[in-house]
Amino acid sequence: MSEFHFIDAGSGSKVHSVVFALKTPAAGHTGLSHLAEHMSFRRSHQYPTAHELFTANTLLPVTINATTLAEYTFFFASSEKANVLLDAVNYLYCGLLNRDYGTDEVILERDGVIFNELAMLEVNSDYALNAAIRLTDTNKNAYQHAGGFTQTIGSNSIQALQDYKRQWYQPSNITTLVYSNSAHFFEQCKEVVTAVSEEIALSAMKALSAETALSEKAALSEESTLNRNAALSQHSSQREHSHLDKEASLDVPTTKGENESIRHVLTWWFPQCFLNGLLQQEATLSTVAGLKNTLFIDPEINQQGNFAIRLVTNEAMKEVASELSIEALPKLSQNLTHKLVSDDYDKRLRQLKHVVSACLASFDIRPSKPTPDTDKHAEGVGAAIRYFAQLTDALGSNEGAAKDCATKSAYLASANKVSHSYLGALPSPEKSVARERIRKARKGFSAQASASNSEQSRLIPRLTSKYRHFIALEHLPALPRLLRPLANNTTNLKRFNAEHIASHFTPFSIQSPSTTLESASPNSASGYLASHWVYRIAFYQQSRLQAVLAHHRFWQPRTSGECYALGAATYENNLFLFGASDTNITERENWCHKVLSMLS
Repeated sequence: MSEFHFIDAGSGSKVHSVVFALKTPAAGHTGLSHLAEHMSFRRSHQYPTAHELFTANTLLPVTINATTLAEYTFFFASSEKANVLLDAVNYLYCGLLNRDYGTDEVILERDGVIFNELAMLEVNSDYALNAAIRLTDTNKNAYQHAGGFTQTIGSNSIQALQDYKRQWYQPSNITTLVYSNSAHFFEQCKEVVTAVSEEIALSAMKALSAETALSEKAALSEESTLNRNAALSQHSSQREHSHLDKEASLDVPTTKGENESIRHVLTWWFPQCFLNGLLQQEATLSTVAGLKNTLFIDPEINQQGNFAIRLVTNEAMKEVASELSIEALPKLSQNLTHKLVSDDYDKRLRQLKHVVSACLASFDIRPSKPTPDTDKHAEGVGAAIRYFAQLTDALGSNEGAAKDCATKSAYLASANKVSHSYLGALPSPEKSVARERIRKARKGFSAQASASNSEQSRLIPRLTSKYRHFIALEHLPALPRLLRPLANNTTNLKRFNAEHIASHFTPFSIQSPSTTLESASPNSASGYLASHWVYRIAFYQQSRLQAVLAHHRFWQPRTSGECYALGAATYENNLFLFGASDTNITERENWCHKVLSMLS
C-alpha cells in the first residue's frame, strides 16, 4: 500500500496540493517511462473521456500535471477547493493504476503527441547536439534518457507499456504527499487513495477468478480441452504474425556515412555533489576549450549518480562508410580506430584533453548537496517534491561523499578520466514512426468517436460535469511564454498568427482524417512543418467559450495526436486559443473559426 506523508502548510496557506511520487527508471533511450506518464492521463475505466484532464485544467479551479526529476515521476494536483481536489486525486490515482489501453490510443499518444513534443525539443540546436551525443555514447556512465527521442519513441510496444506500468505503477511504489493546512483533508486523501486501490485490486481478483473458472470448466471434457488448445495455438500464431507485422512496419532509421564529418566527443564524469560548483565555472571551461570547440555541462544525473561535461571538437575527420543503422551507432566507436586519424590531429586532440583536464583539476570546488529545481511549480507542489527528496535522499545520494575528506582526491582523479566517443549526424527519425500505422489509428479513433455519439456518457468529462457551478473563464491558465510573441502580433483584425518550427529533420508526412470540424490537409513531404499558433478570441465569441472548451470535438486535434499542446489561455487582457507543435497548421485558422461557432 502507498505511503502517506502530511506536510503542514501553515495557517496562512489557502492552497492544498497532493503529489504522487513514483520511482520510474528509464528504459534505455526508448522513452517508455515518458509514454507511461502520458498514458496515465489518457483515460481510465472510471474516467473514460480522453479530454478529462484538459477540461479540468482549463475550466475548473484546479491544476493537474506531472513532472520527471532524475528517476522519479511526480504526478500532482493543486486547488483552493478541497472537494474539487479530492476528485482530482481520485482521477489521478485511477489513471496511475490503469493498464487497459486500446491500440489506437497508444499509437496516437506515442507517435502523435509525444513525437510532436520531442520534435519540438529537438529543433533546438543545443538539444539536438546533446541527443546525438547520447545516442552514440557507449560509456558505462552513459545516460538513459527517460524522455526518449524522435528516433526511439516509436519502438515502444503496448505490451512493454503494460508491463512497465504493472511493475512500477502500483500502490507499493507510490508515495502520497499532501501539502495542506488541514489534517482532516489529509485523512480524506488517504481514504480516496485507499478506496481506489482496493476497488482496482478487487476488480483484478474478480477477473482472475473468472479466467480460472473458465479454464477449469474447459478442462472437464476432452473436446473442450482440444478446442482450448486449438484456440491457444491460433492465438499464438496470430500473436507471432502480429509481431512480424510490427517488426516489418518499424523500418530502421539510417544515416549515410559517406563523406560524413565525424567529430570527437570527450566526456568527464563527476559525482553530482560537484554540479553546482562546476556550473559556476562553465564559462571558464568553454574559454579554455577554445571558441571553435563546444563545451557544455549536462546537468542531468545518471543512474550512477554522476553528471557529464562534454567537449565536442570543431575539427572533423572524413570517413567514407557504408550505411549505419541506429543499432550500429553505439558500436561506432569500435568501428573507427585511431588509424583513421592523422598523427597531427591525434596530437592536438590529446593536448586539448590535457588542457581541459588540468583546468578542471585546478578548480577548488566545494562539494554541496544538490536540491531539485522546483521553481516552475506551485508552492505546495515544490515543497512536496523537496520533502520527498529529503525523505528518500533520492536527489542527494552523495551527501555522505560530500562530507568525506577523500572526496576532493576522487574529484582530482576524475579530472583525468576522460571517455572518448565519436559524433556523426543525428539520424533522421522519418521511419521511426510508421505513417501507415498512425493513419489507421486516427481513422479508428475517428470512427470510434462517431460510433459512440449515442453513448454521450463516454464523451462527457466527469469533473467538469460534477463541478459545473465552478466553471468560469477566470480559471483559464496563462498563455505559455513560448507563444506570447505570437500573441503580441495579433490584432482585432488579424486574429490568427502562426510560425513554423524550423526543423533539422524531415520525418513522415501524414494526412489527418476528415472530421466535422476541419477538412483534411496533408503535410508537405518536404519537411516536418509543425507550427505554433495563437488565435485571439473576439468578445462576441466568449459567451459560448465555456461550452466549446467542455466539448470533446474541441480537443480532437490533441487527442488524435495532431499537436503536442492545445487549449485556451489569457494574456494581456485577451483570451486566446493556442496550439504547439501542430502538424495540421494549414487548416488550423479555419478550424478555429468553425470550432468557436459549432455550438451556436
